[in-house]
Amino acid sequence: MILVTKKLVEGYFVITTDELIFEVKGIIHPRNRIIAYLRYAPATNERHHSNIDYRKIYALDEREDFLRNRYPSYLWFSETHGRIMQSVPKDKIKSVYNPVEYLASLRTQTETATKLGRASVKLSEKLVEVTDIDWSDIGITGSQLVGTEREDSDIDLVVYGFEACRRFYSELAKNIKSIKGVERYSGFLLDEHVNFRWGKHNDLRNTLKEIERKKVLQGLFEGYHFFVRLVRNPNDLDFAYGDVSFQEKGQRLVSGKIVNDSESIFTPCEYVVECVNPINLRKLVSYRGRFTEQVSNGMDFEAKGRLETVIDHKKNLQYFQLVLGESPTDYLIPK
Repeated sequence: MILVTKKLVEGYFVITTDELIFEVKGIIHPRNRIIAYLRYAPATNERHHSNIDYRKIYALDEREDFLRNRYPSYLWFSETHGRIMQSVPKDKIKSVYNPVEYLASLRTQTETATKLGRASVKLSEKLVEVTDIDWSDIGITGSQLVGTEREDSDIDLVVYGFEACRRFYSELAKNIKSIKGVERYSGFLLDEHVNFRWGKHNDLRNTLKEIERKKVLQGLFEGYHFFVRLVRNPNDLDFAYGDVSFQEKGQRLVSGKIVNDSESIFTPCEYVVECVNPINLRKLVSYRGRFTEQVSNGMDFEAKGRLETVIDHKKNLQYFQLVLGESPTDYLIPK
């Protein structure tokens, strides 16, 4: 079997020949590898996928430790990124999980689907109707996609393509309050949500509650938490892997002003900024969905993350950016 790997982007999952399940990160990848983070590992030593009981590994540092101790071939020093990355060699990909194909299949099986599956289809139908995107633009990702869901799992949706994502967000922002069955976070559920996402930042709790309360791409539907990722396609980009490289500069606390939030709805997301220290800080970026919709144009901000130098070889540019979300102590707030 020949696996199609050219279009693997955020939201897709792959299972490897070692029976590990990785979540694909980002949109572009090196020639022989897919940049992806370990998400599930077998809880037993069974070798047949249908019999494997998987356990979820959530923390990024725990995932890396697991691979270093047991499967070091999935840790790779990227010359482009200037550091070790979690990734899957293409010759170790056993199966590919496609979110759009999975949702299409689930829509034909609603009579036999679980309550979670039926709710996921119903929510997808409402969102497609309200936002007028094509069914080929939307899928289900997360635990449902790889078959590790529980009945209390979340509904993780993903929308693909620049134009579809823009239309989806614009229409959802205008109509979310009128979609029957969709609830925004408030009260106790908002408190729980903030605890889950930002548990290391009790000192910023009130600010983070106000940010999370206003976000459009999340909420509850028929009692299930849901989150929607908006993801570009590779052909939406004007650069390829290796056109830009990075040099790590360590953790940094920075402040400045948001000057362009137009990419803040996507995963990965970015914010263009003006900053005094370091003076050449140009962007805040994150591969974590929690940093979408976080701050807006004109806001003064404070952020903590990993600073790196960006070298754009095509445009002959060099600047700093702050990467958010690799540590649980990272944050981004208005000031």
